[in-house]
Amino acid sequence: MTTETLQKRYPYLFDCLVDQDVLMRDLIVVDENDEDIMDDDISEDLYDPSVYSHVIYFHAPVVQAMYSHSDQIQKQIRNDKAFEDLYVSEQDLWGVVTRLDEDEIALRMLDAIETILTQDGEIDNQTEG
Repeated sequence: MTTETLQKRYPYLFDCLVDQDVLMRDLIVVDENDEDIMDDDISEDLYDPSVYSHVIYFHAPVVQAMYSHSDQIQKQIRNDKAFEDLYVSEQDLWGVVTRLDEDEIALRMLDAIETILTQDGEIDNQTEG
């Protein structure tokens, strides 16, 4: 997906970004959770492929954009029937159980963020007028 396509699809998210010349991988990384991700020093369930099918990493600009909306975004993802489970290890590191592929997961996550940012923007516009 090109930068221009991302900007058109996620205008509120891009309004929050300082550097707007980004690609999907600069916003979010989704990896299938398999044995290669495991680290002997990490015992957290997030990294257990029998628990979570995918690990999601949000880059700093996205984390900053969703900072005050994290609970709303998590609620929206939990309500999405495509996700069987969601675990937020840290603000930027999530685990999910889903049958979606990596690209579909990334788009659903960014769609959820955009939806919440849009709603917040509409609330701000209503209070200004």
